[in-house]
Amino acid sequence: MMQNWGLKKKFFIIFLVLITLPTTLYGIFIYSQTTEVLKNQVEEDILERLNKDEQNLLSIIRDVESMSSYMIYSDDFRRFFTTAEETSSTYKNSVNGIKGYFTFQLMSNEYISSIQLQGMNGNKLEFGEPVFGDEENLDEAAAGGKGAPIWSDTYKVTSGWGGEKYVISLSRVINDLNRITYPIGTVRIRLDQEKIMRSLEVKQGHYLVMSKSGEIILHSNQKFLAESYDDPAFVHWVNHGEELVHDFTIHNQDYKAVKKELSGTNWTSVVMVDEKDLVKELFTVRKSIRNMIILLLLLGVVAFYGFYRSNVKRVIELTIQTEELEKGNFSAKVDVSANDEIGRLGMRFNKMVKTIQRYIDTEYKLKIKQKESELNALQNQIDPHFLYNTLDMIRWSARLENAMETSEQIEQLSKVFRMNLNNGKTWVSIEEEIAYINSYLDLQKSRLGERLAYFIFIDHQIKKSFIMKQLIQPLVENSIQHGFKELPHQGIITIRCYQVEEQVWIDVIDNGWGIEKGDHDTGYAMQNLKERLAIAFGAPFGIQVVEVKQGAKIRLILPLLLNSQENL
Repeated sequence: MMQNWGLKKKFFIIFLVLITLPTTLYGIFIYSQTTEVLKNQVEEDILERLNKDEQNLLSIIRDVESMSSYMIYSDDFRRFFTTAEETSSTYKNSVNGIKGYFTFQLMSNEYISSIQLQGMNGNKLEFGEPVFGDEENLDEAAAGGKGAPIWSDTYKVTSGWGGEKYVISLSRVINDLNRITYPIGTVRIRLDQEKIMRSLEVKQGHYLVMSKSGEIILHSNQKFLAESYDDPAFVHWVNHGEELVHDFTIHNQDYKAVKKELSGTNWTSVVMVDEKDLVKELFTVRKSIRNMIILLLLLGVVAFYGFYRSNVKRVIELTIQTEELEKGNFSAKVDVSANDEIGRLGMRFNKMVKTIQRYIDTEYKLKIKQKESELNALQNQIDPHFLYNTLDMIRWSARLENAMETSEQIEQLSKVFRMNLNNGKTWVSIEEEIAYINSYLDLQKSRLGERLAYFIFIDHQIKKSFIMKQLIQPLVENSIQHGFKELPHQGIITIRCYQVEEQVWIDVIDNGWGIEKGDHDTGYAMQNLKERLAIAFGAPFGIQVVEVKQGAKIRLILPLLLNSQENL
């Protein structure tokens, strides 16, 4: 199939397949590979930061749990929990020791919001930020833990220093050192959620810590704190998924999540990053790759245009001029602008056109003149035969009629003579030919009277097209001479001229004896007409006999010529 394509199409396909497509695909490949590598790098960086934050959170948890464990072994804390009299020096000394310890811890760890001690003897001590809230469930959980540290989820409290806030607390029962299962008091250490978040390193995306129940412990946006995450699939991945990285969509926005379990707790830290934010760092590289692809494509287009103008266009121009030569335009010429192979081909083409023109001038024009002479000779053979019959008719009319009718007949005869001569022209319009036939039939009707009737139909759009003169007259004469000879009824001739595609069809129909008896196809006039058409046009044009039930139908098939052929 490709061998039938034009040169322009072939070159375009080659340019597209071998230059544009590989460049685009390779650029896309590099683009995607670079994006993937940098995305992986970003993911590794996030994981590294998560590891650091895990250590920070675990360090906080260990420090707070160590504080609570210290209270078991500290004499000050044991005396506070076991001394009944608050006015005793023992109690006061223990409280002073505890306050000193707590002051150090609060100054060293800003994330500690407040500390609460509650002795089984009814002694109570609050230190740090005063807070108020429902913490009964935490007391029950601590009692159930029987001395183990119990971490709460995030919950809301009211601060005496500045309204509502979110905290995380460790609650623990302090048992007697000597009677390990005997509780002597409880401790609650509250941590400020917002200050914990500030101590973490993850700044990209949304950072959160989630419990096994799906409740959000820590979050960069406080409105989500103490709420359950509303995506069961996401919660399942956090708690049970094996992959550390998870892609998911929220509100038609793509996110990438990275998780890290906090060892020793039932919490998991998660970072969710918008895919668009994840690739912000790729924009410079992606822009450079895109610009490189565009530059290569532009260079390819310039190369394509240059090669097209310097080579393909000249070949196409040579093809166009060759087609013009094929149509008979011997002024076809190729502009030669270079001495390469295409230029030398153009010079040979111009030389060939001149050679053909010379042959036409010296040989073919002579043959055309000879052809015209043959046509004229055949055409002139018709005139005497017609003239003798017409003069005979006028002679009988003059004898039988008055001079007025004879005058009219002579006038019609003069029209026929003028058309015959036609200033030596071979080609006439169909309108002129029909006028000639009309005069001829008027003369014949004057001779035959009621024995002859005729009808002529012609399509308006072909009136100005050209045919050789006296093509219809021999067919009409043949119908009268042979088809109507001794006919027992009125002879009727119908002439129809119409267009069929790029051809002119002329039907001459009579109601006479028919083809076989009427000798339509073998008479001298018919043979003369066939020879004229064969010389002038050749196949597929000529005479066609159409079979009909009565009479004869002869069809002339001619080319549709809108210009005079006199100079051909």
